[in-house]
Amino acid sequence: MEMRSAKLMNGRVFAGARALYRAAGVDGKDFGKPIIAIANSFDEFLPGHVHLNKVGRLISEAIKEAGGIPREFNTMAVDDGIAMGHTGMLYSLPSRDIIADTVEYQVNAHCADALICIPNCDKVVPGMLMAALRLNIPTVFVSGGPMEAGTTVLPDGTVKKNTDLIDVMYASALNKTIIKLWEQRIMIVPFVGA
Repeated sequence: MEMRSAKLMNGRVFAGARALYRAAGVDGKDFGKPIIAIANSFDEFLPGHVHLNKVGRLISEAIKEAGGIPREFNTMAVDDGIAMGHTGMLYSLPSRDIIADTVEYQVNAHCADALICIPNCDKVVPGMLMAALRLNIPTVFVSGGPMEAGTTVLPDGTVKKNTDLIDVMYASALNKTIIKLWEQRIMIVPFVGA
């Protein structure tokens, strides 16, 4: 079975495509190797995504070592926790379909032979799954990992582990100072992940 990218790597018709791949960092001696797309949802808005650029770099290096041509691109992600309570929530669920379209378009437009998805969060994972099903090419998912649960101090002084938003709202409803609320938030979201 011929690789999807083979049509771009041979003949005069696609010499321009090869020139553009070279300009994007692909060494000419690598033409003919499988092109592996890496769909990354890295961004600096979401704690579940801020570290995914490092995950993408590791995957890219592993693809090179295995004899492939890694081509990484990013898609969007909306944090419901930040978007909640204002017009930002109008964009949350529709983002799933935009993510699916973005991944599908990038992979098909550039004739990738396989796909590695690096998602996190509840719209990005299904969006990338939808794209993978549409594409019907070999696909691997690499999760960005879970976020460790934080702790909070309840009004009675109890330290509660595995804090959720309800605990925070309860604790903050008792006229705490801004500094105390800030400290509380830091303890609740202690690390990256989703």
